[in-house]
Amino acid sequence: MSFGNTIIVNMKELLTDDIYLKKVFARRIKRGIARYCCIMDYMSRPQKVKHTIKRLSEIPVKRARIIIQYWEDDNKMAKLLKRHNIVYRVTREYKNGATPGLIDITISNEQINRKFLKELLSRHYGHDFSANNAIDIIPFVIIDAGGDEIIAFHLYDDRGFYEYYIPNALYQQSIRQR
Repeated sequence: MSFGNTIIVNMKELLTDDIYLKKVFARRIKRGIARYCCIMDYMSRPQKVKHTIKRLSEIPVKRARIIIQYWEDDNKMAKLLKRHNIVYRVTREYKNGATPGLIDITISNEQINRKFLKELLSRHYGHDFSANNAIDIIPFVIIDAGGDEIIAFHLYDDRGFYEYYIPNALYQQSIRQR
């Protein structure tokens, strides 16, 4: 998993610290970070989408970032994002290989677009069901609710997601150790 090489110096910028986020998402257990695993094996696709949107919508958004790793045609991804008026940046195009393309979406002072989330998650969870409109993606959602921690989600496949609680103090400590 690669998000780039951005190095940041304060907590407000954790949302864009790709090096730190990559370490969090790559490890199942990391000292000081709480991890919640939501397993949805026995839920239907609509139930999975509804549950995931409900959980994401429960968190107030001061700032947020969605990173989408994708193994699809760039035009297909662009159409999906433009259909929902999503402002995004392609940080790496997909070149029909093992390395995914990367899309970066930044959100400030607003809720995450529910219609966009519904379509994105329906198509994401549909990939393992071989649905006609399925897309091969892995979304990561990082939310700063304005409190003492960042809440990050790794929506791995149709089985569920991981939710991480990253304390500000722990992030500050990791910055000093670099």
